[in-house]
Amino acid sequence: MSDAKKTFVLPCSGCAHEIEIVSGQAGGRVECSSCHRLNDVPTFRELNRLHCKTPTVSHQKRSWGLPQAVALAGIACAVLAWGTAAVLGSPPKAAFNHEAIRENIQSNDDASLYKALEYYATADVARTSAPQEAWVQKRAIFLNGINSVLYALGGVGALAAVIAGLTMLVPQKAR
Repeated sequence: MSDAKKTFVLPCSGCAHEIEIVSGQAGGRVECSSCHRLNDVPTFRELNRLHCKTPTVSHQKRSWGLPQAVALAGIACAVLAWGTAAVLGSPPKAAFNHEAIRENIQSNDDASLYKALEYYATADVARTSAPQEAWVQKRAIFLNGINSVLYALGGVGALAAVIAGLTMLVPQKAR
């Protein structure tokens, strides 16, 4: 610790009250706040004979450590995983041709549409799916699995961030 940052304690020659001085006041005079008596401050060379007051630290500067790194990594993991899952979870738009479906419905009359719907509602016959339908079903199953993994990974990241955040709130023992 340099002398410029040290605070020294000078006992008042009248009432013995402790007066705090710094090295910049060396060789001058200082007034006691208790008895208002003027006291001579020792010269710069003699300051080291006085008792040095250790400064009280109001805010301890916390350095970047493992809890902060884990919290940041957990938050990043959760945001990336949940964001990716949200994007992947959207249904594939290219697989559905809405115009073709509308044309097929509009080309038939209402009575034939009703009969077809009634038949499919009561029929026990499994219809083979079209190639695009099979692709959509396989992709949906795959994406549901990926989304489950991503949501779980995001949950683990969020949990790690919360635990690391809680450890930062607990005061550290003095070393």
